[in-house]
Amino acid sequence: MRSRISRLVTRALRAGGGLPALLALAAPVAGQALPPLPKLPLDAYEAPARAQVEQALAAVEQNPRDAGRNGRLGMLLYANEQYEAASACFERAHALAPAEARWPYLLARAQSNSSAHDAAIEAVRAALGLQPGYLPARLLLAKSLLDAGQTDESRRTYAAIVQDQPDAAEAHYGLGRVDVAAGRAAAAVEPLRRACELSPAFGAAHFALARAYRDLGEMEKAQEQLDLYQKDKLGWPPVPDPLLADVLSLKTGALARLQRAIDLAEAGQLQAAADEHEAALAVDPSLVQAHVNLIRLYGTLGRPEKAEEHFRAAIALNPGLAETHYNYGVLLVGQKRLSEAAEAFRRAIELNPHYAEAQYNYGFLAMNAGRLDDAVQHFQAAIADEPDHRQARFNLGRVYVWQRRYPEAIEQLRLTLTPEDGETPKCTYALGAAYARAGHGDEARRYMMLAREKAEALSFFDHTATTEKDLRALAALPATP
Repeated sequence: MRSRISRLVTRALRAGGGLPALLALAAPVAGQALPPLPKLPLDAYEAPARAQVEQALAAVEQNPRDAGRNGRLGMLLYANEQYEAASACFERAHALAPAEARWPYLLARAQSNSSAHDAAIEAVRAALGLQPGYLPARLLLAKSLLDAGQTDESRRTYAAIVQDQPDAAEAHYGLGRVDVAAGRAAAAVEPLRRACELSPAFGAAHFALARAYRDLGEMEKAQEQLDLYQKDKLGWPPVPDPLLADVLSLKTGALARLQRAIDLAEAGQLQAAADEHEAALAVDPSLVQAHVNLIRLYGTLGRPEKAEEHFRAAIALNPGLAETHYNYGVLLVGQKRLSEAAEAFRRAIELNPHYAEAQYNYGFLAMNAGRLDDAVQHFQAAIADEPDHRQARFNLGRVYVWQRRYPEAIEQLRLTLTPEDGETPKCTYALGAAYARAGHGDEARRYMMLAREKAEALSFFDHTATTEKDLRALAALPATP
């Protein structure tokens, strides 16, 4: 058998068929084993997707050696984010139709999404052997090489793309990522800056550039890039990808639309997120999470009547979700209906005592209502479940100051000084004020001067003026004994 294959390979090369002819030889002969079909948990799919997958699976079982049917099943599984199962189907399709580029390309995509980077490299190279200039495949190869730790080869691949297509923003971004991975922040700046110029809404590139500037100590530039990232976190330069387009068009189920809606909300595209949530509910009106999310979204968009409508729908479907009551509480706070908001947060806490944000918000309302002991209890509960909850520590420190529990106040406020960001001057000032109340003049002066410096650096002029006034008052205090 081995000598027969060798003769066939030699004959194909002499005939001038090249790689396609060789790949054709790889097609399995009748009866040759294929990778097994994946075991599919059909009950886990929502109804519309389950019907599509069942139909595609039945088609494969009727004709298991049809490449198109195997590939179609893989595409449906990929669309439902079942990447490992999709990989098995794409492997079958590639074995049955080795001269068709889309199957190894989609196989590489699925393997990359499953973090099988070495396998993805092999598959995408096979795709590029069939369609050498396909930009999405070249970019996927470079990314997979980087993800697999092959940074030198990844750099060469990205550089070759930039040489051929200088306007490929993703390739410039990739070169920057290679430099960042190698600890070369200074070298990363130029390719990342170029990526941002070519695609101003490229959120990931702005974020990577912010990190590079931060590592170089250029904090003002880092903040500028971070602000641009916040405007469009999910922005990505469009690269036409016909081989993937048919797969993405299959993402029509309610859960897929819900995930898209959540991604849009996280990117700050609130109206588009609300529309996509509504589209998910049109497919499946019982999707309670969509109703829960819309309470918050419509509240932020200034449409309280729609938020109320979805609150009622969520309660009708499942009254025991803490997030439903929490989101409703946030809506009520926005409407200044504070006693009702407190009741909503209280209900969320009853359902989930470890809901840190609900504990914090209830504590904040209690603090503003003068119920300081109640506020302390709920701020402490928030911190117990989320030790990095900065606002809970800040307000707990404030309450301790009002209660003249100065050592405890200072302990909490000290823990709010990091991370270094726009909140730091306020937290530093509050710590200085706590020291002043405790009669520690030297420490009070030190932290208030530090607060002034940080406020000036961030152009917080109003806060700077307040600090100046308090520093003048502190000048009259004796030094700390």
